[in-house]
Amino acid sequence: MKERKVVIVTHGKLAEGFKSALEIITGAQNVEAYNCYTSPDFNLNDLIEKIMKSVNKEKEELFVFTDLLGGSVNNGFIKALKDYDFHLITNTTLGLLIDFLLVQPDINMLREKLKSNEFNAVYCNDCFNSMSNIEEDL
Repeated sequence: MKERKVVIVTHGKLAEGFKSALEIITGAQNVEAYNCYTSPDFNLNDLIEKIMKSVNKEKEELFVFTDLLGGSVNNGFIKALKDYDFHLITNTTLGLLIDFLLVQPDINMLREKLKSNEFNAVYCNDCFNSMSNIEEDL
């Protein structure tokens, strides 16, 4: 079984705040946080490329958590689903992150939790696949 690589990417310094809270609450030290648009020279595409290149595909399974469905950060990662194999979850909350780290749900359990709106978060891969199917039908 592959090790999970957890990356939080948000507008502003929210990612850093999530990471700080997770360290206190869960003791997690293996979470990466990226704060977007905090400097004038920020480039989302460069960050996405950096994150994707950092994944050891043989040993790691990447989970990216973003803050806002339809926001620029999430939209950038949705585009990356075409080229990279990773899990993208949005509308992230601290409760969702704590549960994910402590429970370690498999993908099916994660999908069920997200579909039940337990955390009001969205598993973007399913949305992306649905959109891809629609585009193919056109």
